[in-house]
Amino acid sequence: MAFDEAAALSFGGTTALAFMRSVRLKAGDKVLVNGASGAVGTAAEQLARHFGADVTGVCSTANVELVRSLGAHHVIDYTHVDFTQSGDRFPT
Repeated sequence: MAFDEAAALSFGGTTALAFMRSVRLKAGDKVLVNGASGAVGTAAEQLARHFGADVTGVCSTANVELVRSLGAHHVIDYTHVDFTQSGDRFPT
């Protein structure tokens, strides 16, 4: 792997960590990760779980098992469910 390719590997984790720090995530918080199977999303759900949050991941059917395996407490398949209509609230 070239250096420029290797440098890109840290993007998802460092970006997600910056978000977690900016909202001062703590145990018991509810977190919705829209795009839970992408670079930032996969890191965000793992970090949120590490900090003790209740994690809901949103992804397509093809990635439901991946998102579940990364630790999401709840997984929403956006091809079948419109999560914006669920009535669940996630603090901003």
